[in-house]
Amino acid sequence: MSDYGPKVTKLILHFAAREAVPPGGGGITSGLEFFQNPERRKEVMAKAVIGAHMAIELIKIAPDNPYGDDDEKIAEYLLSKIDERNKAAGG
Repeated sequence: MSDYGPKVTKLILHFAAREAVPPGGGGITSGLEFFQNPERRKEVMAKAVIGAHMAIELIKIAPDNPYGDDDEKIAEYLLSKIDERNKAAGG
């Protein structure tokens, strides 16, 4: 993931965690499979990269986008929203 800046990398890892152990299902079994199965890890990471880039692109094409084409600024904004949501949920 060295092709990405630190904020984009962190956003990708958030997507990966959600994909590796989906909310409302999977639990420890999904987590163990992620760590034990290299093919599953590749699949999860590929989906995470795609998901993070899609989220960033959606912000870029928004008519009221205040961040321009700066992936790091957009990722920072998305990460702040994730943190807000997690704090509101008690996490």
